[in-house]
Amino acid sequence: MSNNSPPDEGSPGWAAQQPLPPSGPPPYGADSPPPYGAASPASGYGAQPGGYGLQPPPPGGPGGPYGPGDFVTGGPGGQPPYGPARSGRGMRALIISTVLALVVAGGAFAFYTLDPLNAFHAGPQAAEALPADALFYAGLDLDPSAEQKVEALRFLNHFPAFRNNSGLENENSDVREQVFSDAIDSAGCSGISYADTIQPWLGDKFGIALMPAPAGTQDPAVAVAVEVTDESKATAGLSQLSDCADASGGTSFGYAFTGDYALVAQTQDQADTYVNDAERSALADNADFVADMDSLGDLGVATVWVNVAGAIDSYGDGLGDVPGVSSQLDALKQSSQRAAATFRFASDHVDIASSVYSDTPPVSHGDNQIVNLPDSTVFAVSVAGGADRLNRSWPDIMAALESQGADVQQQLADFEQQTGLAVPADLETLLGENVMLAVDSGGLTSDALQTGDPSQLNIGVRFTGDAAKLDDLYNRITKLIEAEAGQTVPISKVDASDGLAVATNDSYGDTLAKLDGSLGSSDQFTSVTDDAASQDLVLFFDFDAIEGEVVQAMQDDGVEQRVIDNVTPIRAFGVTSKADGHYTLATMRMSVND
Repeated sequence: MSNNSPPDEGSPGWAAQQPLPPSGPPPYGADSPPPYGAASPASGYGAQPGGYGLQPPPPGGPGGPYGPGDFVTGGPGGQPPYGPARSGRGMRALIISTVLALVVAGGAFAFYTLDPLNAFHAGPQAAEALPADALFYAGLDLDPSAEQKVEALRFLNHFPAFRNNSGLENENSDVREQVFSDAIDSAGCSGISYADTIQPWLGDKFGIALMPAPAGTQDPAVAVAVEVTDESKATAGLSQLSDCADASGGTSFGYAFTGDYALVAQTQDQADTYVNDAERSALADNADFVADMDSLGDLGVATVWVNVAGAIDSYGDGLGDVPGVSSQLDALKQSSQRAAATFRFASDHVDIASSVYSDTPPVSHGDNQIVNLPDSTVFAVSVAGGADRLNRSWPDIMAALESQGADVQQQLADFEQQTGLAVPADLETLLGENVMLAVDSGGLTSDALQTGDPSQLNIGVRFTGDAAKLDDLYNRITKLIEAEAGQTVPISKVDASDGLAVATNDSYGDTLAKLDGSLGSSDQFTSVTDDAASQDLVLFFDFDAIEGEVVQAMQDDGVEQRVIDNVTPIRAFGVTSKADGHYTLATMRMSVND
């Protein structure tokens, strides 16, 4: 144990120090450094399928978890599920899931600023009007039950920006008039109004699909399904809208009807073709689509689905000339065939749940140890079963790297000769049964962060696995760093019977070595996680614990009070991911203070 003194009363956060080994995705999206600063050749928790790394995202669009603007928005959720909830699978899938979740959230904001949404609401769904070979689908219902509207409004009304700008007074507010009136106004068409042209036939359910590219092109083909209540009035209204588009130089479109829906496409031929295809075989009857919806459990305000492999087959050729992209797309197609996500509300939190269907091998592990941290923890990320996951994924990682023309074996041999570290064996030791980064809230102040003294903060990493191998690896890595830096590594090491802890001071090192805390049962933690002990990955951030410091910093920087008022309702943020069968289910949750 080093002689670093314990911190003053309460003191987590970050300061300049030697980087600790990575324990999972970095808290703010930055790339994680290699273990203890050693340069690793795209190895370990690698950047390829089957491993823990970034993959090319599935088709989607821009957006963030809270959409544009400065406050969290969205719509109500909670439709009847397609089937029982399932759990999910690994970091690679989690990354894809996160991309989907961001797409869903951004779209959900745009609609919800006008009224609550609800996808796959009881009754016919827009997926019933779209062809089974759709590659991407997003569904919305603008008339959910009163209960779901209340849940969403209760959540969103925590944020002054929503209360003051949404124009929604209660759960009976109608989104359609505002949406379509704004669209008509922007088009500048005379003689058209929502009340006369659209309202007489417009239903509540909508769906949009990306279809396979037309033969010989890479041009996106899009179909939109709109529920109608009167086909003859819809025909008249859509004709007026089409004439308006032509007159104003907008995009022309074709349309046809199937069941209770108008299907709108870029040309009349496409619209007719898609209707005929949907009547023969609809997306709602596609077995893969149904299974993927089942894997999400309860569906929410907006739901999307992507046939990743199909989208790559149809549109991937356009990226084929980019070096390395073709092989990455092939690897992605083999390992992550489909993905889905949904955005749902409760009165005190919002969820973005995502699911990825893949061939990634399952892993086994004990309880995720994040639940045993102190309840004063402000940030933690914990990965269970990492060694097993890396071991099972390593052949796929190597194959993906080699497919890009890299001499990976030689690069690894050179790395091992230079550092004395064996890959992947030492990485498996590092990841072990559980690896966890934690930051305690005590003393996490601006003054402590500005001192530049890591020992004033409570930050550390807990490694659980083979204690002897971990000790040997720790000694080898610290020697490498000390030889490079010419000075002693300023961290404390505390041994445990099942591993070791490294921390910024002895006191917090002891805390991590003992792991006898009660974070898992704290109200803050459970507000953003479910069954955390069984999860493969858990990330937790207690915003309340540092809200005072954040607000003070914002005030010092001259941030407007209206912005600050839309930050303070946030309580905590969490991410969980767990594997089950071929699915990976990840959930991102943000809770708010009542």
